[in-house]
Amino acid sequence: MKTIQIKLFSICYTLFIALNLQAQQTMVIIQGGTIHLGNGKVIENGYLGFADGKIILCDSQITAMYKNAHIINATSKHIYPGIICMNTYVGLNEIDAVRATKDIEEVGGVNPNVRSLIAYNTDSKVTPTIKSNGITMVQVVPQGGLISGTSSIMKTEGWNWEDAVYKMDDGVHINWPELVSWRNEKMEDMKQRMDKEFNAISDFFEQAEQYNKIEKTEVVNVRLEAMRGLFVGTKKLYVHVNSAKGIISAIQFFKKYPTVKIVLVGAADSYKLKELIKENNIPVVLSNIHRLPQRANEDADQPYKTPFELMQAGITVAIGHAGSWESRNLLFNAGTGVAYGLSKEQALMCITQNPAKIMGIDKTCGTLETGKDATLIISSGDVLDMKSSVIEHVFIAGEELDLNNQQKELYKKFSKKYQIKE
Repeated sequence: MKTIQIKLFSICYTLFIALNLQAQQTMVIIQGGTIHLGNGKVIENGYLGFADGKIILCDSQITAMYKNAHIINATSKHIYPGIICMNTYVGLNEIDAVRATKDIEEVGGVNPNVRSLIAYNTDSKVTPTIKSNGITMVQVVPQGGLISGTSSIMKTEGWNWEDAVYKMDDGVHINWPELVSWRNEKMEDMKQRMDKEFNAISDFFEQAEQYNKIEKTEVVNVRLEAMRGLFVGTKKLYVHVNSAKGIISAIQFFKKYPTVKIVLVGAADSYKLKELIKENNIPVVLSNIHRLPQRANEDADQPYKTPFELMQAGITVAIGHAGSWESRNLLFNAGTGVAYGLSKEQALMCITQNPAKIMGIDKTCGTLETGKDATLIISSGDVLDMKSSVIEHVFIAGEELDLNNQQKELYKKFSKKYQIKE
């Protein structure tokens, strides 16, 4: 009896796999839309086709007949790569005012072994709100301490973190010591704290470098083990720093470790050090450019101008959005850069191709090119413009996502109650 049951199960499972493979082979062709490739190029009235989760056609004309293909008419609409949000903690934080819903920070100051992916909550009510705004991937970053932990790149769709993970443990995040007053500290106290933090970082990196030289250890040190990828090139080091002095200090310090690839995050004063950053070939991730300048004597619109100034200098720039629910405004942050020098395609690169390059996933996503993942969005308006952006379709690896969320449901509920006409 058991043998028969096993055989029946095997047959049913084989049929299930076969039927699913057949379903995945159905090609989708999006036609008639303006295709923004994400690398600066645009195809007007183009054709984009994908099957098995991969793009197999992206051109201004179609040269072959595809039988049984599912056609999406995108006439007068826009097609973009899926938006990538760097430097966020979406999925780790639900309600800012409720401590029990926050899982963004670990006890202790040096925690490179803390991994954000295992705390990523796929049942969050926040994630659907950013997904419906075209964000398909997020770099989930732990917060706090000197070395906060290790980030991972997560899809905004998945049953659990194992489903959602796109790239595991992409980099370690460090908060560089800066002269910033905490609770009205005196200058002398600030300097002492900064020196203490710098010495702690220096000692830890020296230990990590020596640990990396040991091929096999009898006792595994989980903190030092998490640093190993920095010295062999499998992880990036994301240095969170804003001041010009802090940026210079960090660049000089990590010249001692030539195999460690650093990325500047935040980097509010990076516009003052364009030549130094370019000379050292360091990418920059700007965060929350919808903000006030660092100092009273700076131009009021300096945060808006910085992306253009850095790109003009030949620096690889990404625009991220530190926070949780605020991450859905990432596209409009990039759009503000258009009013201050960036072209629309350059602004799009800052939230698609450039983040993919910085995080080392550009071979499979970030642009709409044949062979890459079919991760894309379709909008009836300009996604960089808050007034006209209307996201109609979102695909991750060829799978179309449900764009409903709790906020939309509440909008429908109260629109009906108060008879609001659109």
